[in-house]
Amino acid sequence: MSISEVKAEILNKYASVHAFCKAHKELSRASVYLVLSGKYPGNAKNQLKRIKAALTGHEAKQRPQPPVSQEMLGETLQAIRCSNCRRLNRRECMACRDQTAREAMELFERLYDNGEGMEKAGQL
Repeated sequence: MSISEVKAEILNKYASVHAFCKAHKELSRASVYLVLSGKYPGNAKNQLKRIKAALTGHEAKQRPQPPVSQEMLGETLQAIRCSNCRRLNRRECMACRDQTAREAMELFERLYDNGEGMEKAGQL
C-alpha cells in the first residue's frame, strides 16, 4: 500500500487527516503529516506500518522490553564504573560498590515501579 493509498483510505474513513490524528493519540500528528507528504526524515516505512495498523484497528507490534532485575541493573552500572575507573589505589572499591548498589536500587524503583518514583521526583 503506497502513501497515496494510505492517505485516500484515511480520508475515506475520517473527515480529514487531522481527525484521524485526533482519533489516534498514539501517533504523532507531525509524523503522520510528514509521512503522508513523503518528507519524513526517519524510517518512513516503520511509521507507515504504524499508520496502517491504526487504520485497521490493530495495535502496532512493539518490541518487547527485556526483563531487567535490580541486580542486573546494579551489576551493569558497576561494570561501567569499573571500566572507567582510573584509580591506582583500589582501597575505595567497596565503598564505590555500595554506592552503586544504592543508586541501582533507586534507579530501578524510578524506572520500573510503575513510574511512581519519577512522579514523586517531579520528573513525569
